[in-house]
Amino acid sequence: MFSTRQKQNPMRVAHERGIVACEKCHTPIVVNRPQSVSLEFCVPCSKCGHRGIYFKRMINIEGAAERRQNPRD
Repeated sequence: MFSTRQKQNPMRVAHERGIVACEKCHTPIVVNRPQSVSLEFCVPCSKCGHRGIYFKRMINIEGAAERRQNPRD
């Protein structure tokens, strides 16, 4: 009767991002839509170019800034 899957709010997903640190130079690497990455993923560093293998549990979730210009009533 009840689904075990919960629907996620699309506005909340749009404002979340994940961050992992580069293994070589420790620069933060932004991962958009962290809930949709696989358990192991590979991303290049924008600073040094090192391509590291990261695990989903290594992602730190961070909220992005609000995008609306006018506040809701």
